Amino acid sequence: MKLKVAKVEKYDYADVALLVMEGEGLTASLEVPIKILEEVGWRPVAGDEVELVLEEELGSTDEWDIVMSGKPLKASEGKIAYTFGGLLLTVMGPEQKPLEKVYLKLRRLEKVK
Repeated sequence: MKLKVAKVEKYDYADVALLVMEGEGLTASLEVPIKILEEVGWRPVAGDEVELVLEEELGSTDEWDIVMSGKPLKASEGKIAYTFGGLLLTVMGPEQKPLEKVYLKLRRLEKVK
């Protein structure tokens, strides 16, 4: 799914950034360690375009900036929370169905200049 970063919050006490991304009728909130963002050379800002994929199979990871594996934490109508080793992803939107095992793949579509 193609999304735009709507908001970036930093949790300084945990060195984690919360990326709130919107598009295609969905909102996704993802916690990412700042160290990982630094390693991929990305300082996310509102307006950055990204592609986010959630799959049950890992597949190829060559073209992705961030790849994590996780599992569902909580699901309710239109909202699913996944945990990736304590980092959270919450996806809100119509027809969300939880995956038993999930691989998150994220890449920037527009490089920061």
